[in-house]
Amino acid sequence: MIHDTASPKEEPTEFAPPPPLPLLEGLATTRSIRRYTSDPILDEDLATMLFSATRAPTGSNRQNFRFVVLRDGPIALQAKALLGEAFRKGWSEKRSDDGYDQGSGAAENSPKARTARAMQHFVDHFEQTPVVVLGCIRGRHRAFQDGASIFPACQNLLLAARALGYGGVMTGWHRMVENELRQLIGIPEEVTIAATIPLGKPQGNHGPVRRRPLQELVYDDAWEQPAAWANDPEGTRFTQAGPPRERP
Repeated sequence: MIHDTASPKEEPTEFAPPPPLPLLEGLATTRSIRRYTSDPILDEDLATMLFSATRAPTGSNRQNFRFVVLRDGPIALQAKALLGEAFRKGWSEKRSDDGYDQGSGAAENSPKARTARAMQHFVDHFEQTPVVVLGCIRGRHRAFQDGASIFPACQNLLLAARALGYGGVMTGWHRMVENELRQLIGIPEEVTIAATIPLGKPQGNHGPVRRRPLQELVYDDAWEQPAAWANDPEGTRFTQAGPPRERP
């Protein structure tokens, strides 16, 4: 979908479309966004995001995913409140289990501490999230296999949000209240909620994501065979997160 640009005589609006985003740049700079402004998501932008999501491939082209969009309707507000409680409980358990307040987490400006603050803000303000999308798929007993038919659509949704100046994150703490959500929203028994995706205008910015070097993640011809051609672009910055590196 193409957005009309404002004429020189028109006053610029808060929702002026961002410049076109090259695909490869979008892939390398779409961060998980968990802090949102109170700005709404325009209907036409939301439609573009969902259109992009539904262009994703599915097994045998069955297109067996469905999306429930929660905004500010009476059922949506109840669903957000239900999800907010689940997300706060989920983060509380993860914060404790993963020791987010220990080690480097005790240093205020460490990546671990910054992540903890972002997550706490995210769950504390979940009910104020402008849009929450529930990614659903048929197959209660084949959720893991059928996930391959919805997760590409979820990533398309996030990439489209990035291109339009929004942001979001794919989450899974809805599982704590999935049965209650199904009853509240009227989701059939044979349908699984595979992902919950909050969306909104970022309080911060997107930017280059940090991952492990290609040489650690890509093999050539056989397991753990180095891929000499797998070189990261110049200037790439890397993360220290993830499983411990194997040392020789």
